[in-house]
Amino acid sequence: MMHGDTEGTSSGIKIFGNIFISFIGAGILGLPYAFMEAGLIEGVIVMSLVGVISVKAMLLLIDCKDKILKESRVLIIKNGRQEQDELPPPAKVGITHIDYGELGFAAYGSAGKVVVDFSIIVSQIGFNCAYLIFISENFYSIFPRIPKLIYLFLLLVPLCFLCNLRHLAALAPFSLFADFANVFAYSIVFYFDLRHLHLVHSHVRSISLDGLPFFLGVAIYCYEGAGMVLSLEQSVIKDYRNTFRSIFKLVLFLVTLLYIVFGVMGYLSFGPYTQSIITLNLPPGPFPLIVKSCLCLSLFFTYPMMMFPVSEILEKRISCVSFSPSHFTGYLSGCILRILLVLVTGIIVLLIPNFSILMALVGSSCCTLLAFILPAVFHVKLFGKNIARFQFFFDILLILIGLIGAVIGTQDALSRLFSDKTTSLHTINNTIIN
Repeated sequence: MMHGDTEGTSSGIKIFGNIFISFIGAGILGLPYAFMEAGLIEGVIVMSLVGVISVKAMLLLIDCKDKILKESRVLIIKNGRQEQDELPPPAKVGITHIDYGELGFAAYGSAGKVVVDFSIIVSQIGFNCAYLIFISENFYSIFPRIPKLIYLFLLLVPLCFLCNLRHLAALAPFSLFADFANVFAYSIVFYFDLRHLHLVHSHVRSISLDGLPFFLGVAIYCYEGAGMVLSLEQSVIKDYRNTFRSIFKLVLFLVTLLYIVFGVMGYLSFGPYTQSIITLNLPPGPFPLIVKSCLCLSLFFTYPMMMFPVSEILEKRISCVSFSPSHFTGYLSGCILRILLVLVTGIIVLLIPNFSILMALVGSSCCTLLAFILPAVFHVKLFGKNIARFQFFFDILLILIGLIGAVIGTQDALSRLFSDKTTSLHTINNTIIN
C-alpha cells in the first residue's frame, strides 16, 4: 500500500466520527438480552472490564506497527536501495501503512498472516449472518404472513449484486445513510426504553454466573471494530497521529458507556420479557416501524461493506494458486466467489437462526482472537527482550484471559445451540414452512 505522509485527515471531529462509527454495530441491539442473562451488576462490571482491556489490546497493535515500520527503515538503510525487492514487506521505500495481516506476517511469517486472515473472514461472515437474522426477524414481526424463508431469499438476491461492487467508493453513499439511520434508530429505541422504565420489575436479576460466558461473548462481539484499528490510525495524517490515541480512548470510553446504558435501560424496561433483539420488544406503531425499517436498511447496506475485506482476502489467495488467469477469468471467478459467500451466509442463518447465540459464538471465538489474543502474542514476539516486565506480564494475562474467555464462551454458545436438538430442528422447520 503506497501512501504519502500528507494523506489522511487532521480533523479531530472526523477522527472521532470514524472511530465511533466503526465500533457501533448490530451488537448493541443484543445487549439488553445479554444483561438479562448475566444480571445488571455483573453485566456492568464485565462490560467495563472488556472495554478497558480491549482498548489496551488494540493499542498494542499500533505499537507493533510502529516498531515494524521503524525496523523496516533501519533495514532499508543497512541493505541499500538496490536490494529493496529482496526484503520482506513492509521493508520497502514508500510503504508507511500496513494492515493486520501484514503485521501477522511480520511476527510469524505466513502462518501469522493466515491466522489473521482466517479470523477476519470468519468474524466478518458472522457479522453479516447476524445482520440477515436481524432483518428477517424484524420484517417478519411487521409482516408475519410472509414466510421468513422468503425474506431471506429476497435479501440474498440484491446482496449478491451489491457484493460484486469492486470499490468501496461505490458503497460510500450507502455507508452515510447507514450511519444516519443507526443514530436515528438508536435514539428512538432509547426514547421507548425511557417510556417503559416505570414498569421496572422488582425481581430484576443482579448477578448470574451461569450467564457470564454468554455475556462475555456478546460483549466482545460488540467491539467488532478491533480489526480496523490500524486502518483507522493510518487514516490520520502522520503529523497528527500523536493525537489518535487520546481520541481513541475517549471514543471507546463513550462507546462502552453507551453500551452499558443501552443494555441496562433495555433490560430494565422489559425485564424477563426482553427478547434477543430489543427492537422486537417495541410496541406496534409508526415510530417503532420507522426504527425497524431504518435499522434493517442500515444493516442491509452495511452487509456488502463487511463482506468487502473477506472477498478481497480470498481473491488474493485464489490468484496466488491460479496459473496466469486472464482478466476476464479472474473477474468471473471473483463474481462467483462473492455470490457463494452471500449464499454461505444464508445457509448459516438457516442453521443458526438465533441472533444472540450467533453473536456470542462469533464473539467468543474469532473476535476474542482478534481483539485479545493476537495483539498480545504479536507484541511479545515483535518486542522480544526489549519488552518491559510489567508489559510482558500484561501480555501474558491478556492471552490467558482471551483463551479462557474463548473456551468457556464458545462452549456455552455451542451448548445453547445444541442443548435441545428437537427445538433447533423445530425452529429450522418453522423457518422453512412459516
